[in-house]
Amino acid sequence: MNNCTYCNIETTNPKFCSKSCAAKYTNKTPKRKKTKVCKTCSTKIRSCVTYCSICWEQKIPSDITLGDAIYIKHHKSSAFALVRSRARQIAKDNNMFSCENCNYSKHVEIAHIKPISSFDKNILLSVINSLSNLKALCPNCHWEFDNLSSCLDSNQGPKH
Repeated sequence: MNNCTYCNIETTNPKFCSKSCAAKYTNKTPKRKKTKVCKTCSTKIRSCVTYCSICWEQKIPSDITLGDAIYIKHHKSSAFALVRSRARQIAKDNNMFSCENCNYSKHVEIAHIKPISSFDKNILLSVINSLSNLKALCPNCHWEFDNLSSCLDSNQGPKH
């Protein structure tokens, strides 16, 4: 017979008398935080990132051209993801938290009035993400903006 590690009751199990004691004991002990080091400067960082914040800022400057973003990320869709994530941050900084069409505020997406793909590669991301080119929309209004406005522009009728 052994004693439970948590409550000290006799048990046939080598460590715990029940699943409850095992859970209580495990949740009480502090979890080991996984850390690793920055690839550039060897500073300790969280395990889910590759670079420290200082090296990350140096690696990707705050304002670059669309062409540079494509080069850094090695693929056009990744560059567009960088543009979109920066657009979301700009919208957040400017309190764009409700839909401009219907005032829905539970979930808002940021739409580019002029599509990212229509910009030249030499245009800065700050121009693409200027407030005059961003619009906060709920998912329904965003879909309508992307799909119905392009149908009206092309005069071809609804898309199928």
